[in-house]
Amino acid sequence: MSKTERGILGRCSSVCCIVFLAVIGFTLPTNTLSHAAPPPSTNITLDQDNPSQGTAGVIPVQNGDSRVILFPTQDVFTPLLSNPREPVSTLEFFVLSDTPGYYQFNGNVAGDIGIARWESTTQGVDKAIQIGIMGGAFSRFGIFGANTYLIDGDYIVGIPVTARVGRFSQRLFFYHESSHTGYDYTTLAHLNKLSDFGQEILQEVSSWDLNPYIRIYGGASYRVFGLNYYSTAQDSLILQAGIEAYTKSLGFLDHLGRAYTSLYLESRGITGYTPIEDFQVGLMFHRPGSYFDIRPMIDIYNGYSYLGDLLFTKERYMAMGVSFDF
Repeated sequence: MSKTERGILGRCSSVCCIVFLAVIGFTLPTNTLSHAAPPPSTNITLDQDNPSQGTAGVIPVQNGDSRVILFPTQDVFTPLLSNPREPVSTLEFFVLSDTPGYYQFNGNVAGDIGIARWESTTQGVDKAIQIGIMGGAFSRFGIFGANTYLIDGDYIVGIPVTARVGRFSQRLFFYHESSHTGYDYTTLAHLNKLSDFGQEILQEVSSWDLNPYIRIYGGASYRVFGLNYYSTAQDSLILQAGIEAYTKSLGFLDHLGRAYTSLYLESRGITGYTPIEDFQVGLMFHRPGSYFDIRPMIDIYNGYSYLGDLLFTKERYMAMGVSFDF
């Protein structure tokens, strides 16, 4: 990376911090809001999914005080916006990076399918527990002239158990991950073929909605099986935390969208807990009654790579793209 590009990325990091603080300040509740009645759901991206009694897949239990919904249309734990390994579908093109010799882009295809949800009849998603299937493919591609090569591809699939009580939500996710370096890329770059591997990971994330516009979260992941060269418990531990801020719906978008900003932090024992930073700012177009979102955004990443076969490679990039959360 040239001195000019490093300077641009450095300035972008400073601007991002200022923008993040400004958006948080804009979204903090005023005295008027503090006395307002709470919204139907405690996160601005989560609406009440309220199918009527008698609808197929809705099973009353406990004399009607609660119910089971089969194949619900949303999860009670909303996706982490700037976590690069969150199972959402994303397409990002790098506009600045520390590999100026070729272009790169991320192409992720993922999803979260609800199987069954138990919820309170009166409180709905604000008092609920859900189980489902979640997975995705996370891929990095390099463009060399007229050719495009896979650099690395990670594949995950597992079972999430999520719960929400008011402003507090939690996700327990046990999943299998396999990672594969692109053979044509390693040949082109004259690199030794890195070892493909598989592992099983248990992840826990807890989230707290400070108000309908600001969310904080934190959690940890632990490699239960796999990666035998991770010889200690510290090497297998991953810590993560973040904060998200949303504006109210924007009038110039006919109230169909809102702005957001998000900062994600992660540290892994295998790399000495050196922080990874991923910052996003963008617009969110949300479909009511679900957690389907379309998010055009700018993404700035700094730290060790999150891709499985490149965990010991440091990278820094700015990307522009769009994310589809469903």
